[in-house]
Amino acid sequence: MLWYDDVAVVKFLGIMLKRKRQLLKESNRVGKPSVGRAIKFTLGDTYHNAGMVILSNLFWTATFIPCLLVGLEIRKNFSPLLLLLLTGCFLLTSPALAGIFVISRKIAIKEHEIEMRDFFTGIKDHWKKSLILSLICVIIPLVAGSSLMFYGQLARTSSLIVILWIINVWILIFFFLAQVYFFPLMIGQKMGIRQILRTSLLLALNNVGFTLVILLFEIAILLLCSITGVIFLAGVSVIALLQSNAFTEVAKKYTGEEIRKEVKRGEEGPKKTLKDVIRDTFFPWKYD
Repeated sequence: MLWYDDVAVVKFLGIMLKRKRQLLKESNRVGKPSVGRAIKFTLGDTYHNAGMVILSNLFWTATFIPCLLVGLEIRKNFSPLLLLLLTGCFLLTSPALAGIFVISRKIAIKEHEIEMRDFFTGIKDHWKKSLILSLICVIIPLVAGSSLMFYGQLARTSSLIVILWIINVWILIFFFLAQVYFFPLMIGQKMGIRQILRTSLLLALNNVGFTLVILLFEIAILLLCSITGVIFLAGVSVIALLQSNAFTEVAKKYTGEEIRKEVKRGEEGPKKTLKDVIRDTFFPWKYD
């Protein structure tokens, strides 16, 4: 009977080794942010929630178009009245981003109940921080970009100017990496503006490779949507979904937990028909 006991021990050890490999694989999956998962979830979330994505983006577009038109008019004929009007339009546009990111976060973490009222609740709860972060996202690139042009013209005159030019380049790089996490942190965590900026920079530096690929994908979406005009239909919401999914991937590295809610096969519901897809896209407020 010794050979039988040996076989049992070997089987037991095999089962334990297989279980250990499975646990190690799950641990790596939960602990390490994945670019592939972030992009896959972004594309899937956009497809399965097309109606909510488009509708929330259209609300933002309604506040952005006046801002765009006034800005174009200022380029032709500057006046203090137009500048004041532009400021008022910006005060409407930037809080709308908070509403989009509230919807995007709920979609990213697989919330079952997502309603359009969440958009307006997000504006109400986060409009101040959204306004400040939007100003930062406008001022820093504008100042750093202007400095690059200015120092670039004077670069041949002094080595000190070259150093200042390089410093501005790094400021822009760090800023664009950190901004990936600005709004997801604002929505998902109770933080002040300084803490949001600091945490965003630390997350970007601790996950440089991951954040860089997400940033490049974000730029590609922005360029493609701007060229095709989809930016007014769904572009901003798609970028918000990308940033929300990116933050969800990074967060599990520090929490050790997957914050996306698991959707079991039995809870997925029946397969959508063409009629359902059209309704969800153009009439997302209509439910059976």
